Amino acid sequence: MKDESERKKKIPMRELEKLTNMTRATINFYIKEGLLPVPQKSAKNMAYYDEEFIEKLKVIEKMRNADFTLNQIKRLVNYDTNTINGFGLQILESVNKLLPFGVDQNLVSISQIKEIGFSDENINELIDLRIIISTDKSNTMFPAYSMTVCRFVKYFIDLGVPLTVARDIVTKLKELADIEKNAFINYIRSPMLDSNLSQEEQKQEVEKCVENINGLLPILHLQLIKLPNEVFREY
Repeated sequence: MKDESERKKKIPMRELEKLTNMTRATINFYIKEGLLPVPQKSAKNMAYYDEEFIEKLKVIEKMRNADFTLNQIKRLVNYDTNTINGFGLQILESVNKLLPFGVDQNLVSISQIKEIGFSDENINELIDLRIIISTDKSNTMFPAYSMTVCRFVKYFIDLGVPLTVARDIVTKLKELADIEKNAFINYIRSPMLDSNLSQEEQKQEVEKCVENINGLLPILHLQLIKLPNEVFREY
């Protein structure tokens, strides 16, 4: 039994390619980038892979299809495999898709916000409650993040959560973002200005940091919001 178990764990590259539908070049690239551990070698040109490689490659493929960066995937696949379950991946993919309008300097129109499913009355209420704040006096153009905020609010409204409660959640998220931004500027960005890094290297380090934080925040949120069993009652 022991020999049979060990044989199952030792998978040659040619078999790994068949089991995962990935090429040798792709698998070696993921290993080189640190997304996968270095395989066991029985000879100079012969490496074997275990079943964990197959599971991780499946997860990597799903995240690549969901437009995650290599940096995000590297951080996520190195956590416990239970963390990256189907539901968690679906949430993370949704988070990525909420950001189609780029940086805050880009603006979105009131008609784009209406396409989410808001009426004129809803939009006016969002403005009155200062959930979204226009960039002009006529309330026709808004910062890009307003689209994400409105999708977030619409989700709660559809579930029957009052708009004022959704506003309180958004307000706290904005406060958290301000704290995070100040910490980033003071402790991460500022020291780089005194370093010997070029502007391009500084930019790459900043992007790497932001990607890592963005990859971890949804997982942290899922873990913190997990409801205790006593919340669910039997009827």
